[in-house]
Parts: sequence; C-alpha cells; structure tokens
Amino acid sequence: MTAKKVFNRELKQLKIRQAAKSLFLEKKYGAITMDEIAKQAGITKRTLYQYFPSKIALFIYVFDEHLQQLHQQLTRAARQNLPIIEVITSVFETLYAYTKKNEKFMRLYWTLDSEEFGGLIPEELLERIKIWTKAMFEEASKVFERGQQERIILDYSPELLMHLMSAVNKGIFIHTNKENRFNIANIDSDDLYRTVIKMMNAGLFRGGGFVQK
Repeated sequence: MTAKKVFNRELKQLKIRQAAKSLFLEKKYGAITMDEIAKQAGITKRTLYQYFPSKIALFIYVFDEHLQQLHQQLTRAARQNLPIIEVITSVFETLYAYTKKNEKFMRLYWTLDSEEFGGLIPEELLERIKIWTKAMFEEASKVFERGQQERIILDYSPELLMHLMSAVNKGIFIHTNKENRFNIANIDSDDLYRTVIKMMNAGLFRGGGFVQK
C-alpha cells in the first residue's frame, strides 16, 4: 500500500471517529443511524462498514478512547513522587479537570441506560467499561493505601475512599447543573471543587464531628 493510500485510509478513519464521537455525545444511541454517521463523516455507508462493522463497535470506540485517556492521566497523577497529600489532591484534581473538559462523555458514562440498547447493554461494552473502571480504581486505591501506611489518612477501605472521591466529583457537576438550570442558586463547579479541596486538606469535622448512631 502506498503512503498516499495509507494516509487516505487513516484520514477516513479519523473522520469516522470524529463523526461518531460528535453524534454519540449529542444524541441518544438509539436515535443515531449508520447512515447519519456516514453522512457526517462525508463517506458512503458502504465505506463506513469497511472500517467499523456496526454502530456498537463505534460506540465502544468512543468509550475506549475516553476511558483510556482518563486512566492514563490518573495513573500519572497517582505515581508522582510527591508527599501523599499532594498526590491525593492531584488525583482528585485530575479527575475533576478531565470531567470538566469531557463533561458530555462523563454524563454518558454516568447515565448509560439499558433501554437505549433494547433492554440489555451489550456485553462487550460492559466488559470494556469494567476493565477501564477497575484499572482506574485500583491505581487510585494504591494512593489511599500509601496514605494509610504513612498514617496520614483515616483507616477506611481504600476502594471505598476512591468511590467517595468519584461520587463527590460526579456530585459537583450534577448539582451545579441542577442548581443553575432551575435558578436555585448561582453555583460554579470550580467553587465547589476548591471548597472540597480545602475541606480535604483541613479536615471537615474537628473534635469528632457527627455522632454516629
């Protein structure tokens, strides 16, 4: 294959991926057709099928690309040779920054609905999501384990602490959107994030905090 043919093939594949990503992040999966993807990519549907065998294959590509990027960024943050408090802050900052930059994808990730796939999320898609999510949680959990070994953070399950961090990050964006959409309050996601970081560094409850019953 000549260099020109290789370039043209790569260019077509890039256009297909960009078209699919744009559509999947704007519309429901069930509302998108391969005809629509081909039209947006500027190719025929026959050509589209030469690169991707199905719509779900393209959908999985979108998830793979985003989750792989997030995993790479979290891994870099988690493996920094810094004091553990700075590493934990960096991991949370990385998760927040990625979510803010890719909010449409993260919302898709958070709200994936089986109804979009006729009642059952495809097993291949579920498997890819499980692989990347597990890898991210394991990497970040090591940071909390180190913090416990250094007696910097409380002795809770590292996996539970990572789930808490993930839930707080998700809550920042869900809550900000809700408050602003209904004009309940003028809240900026960055303000909520900075407040969480300050609380993490200072300790929210001094002298015992709430009494658990």
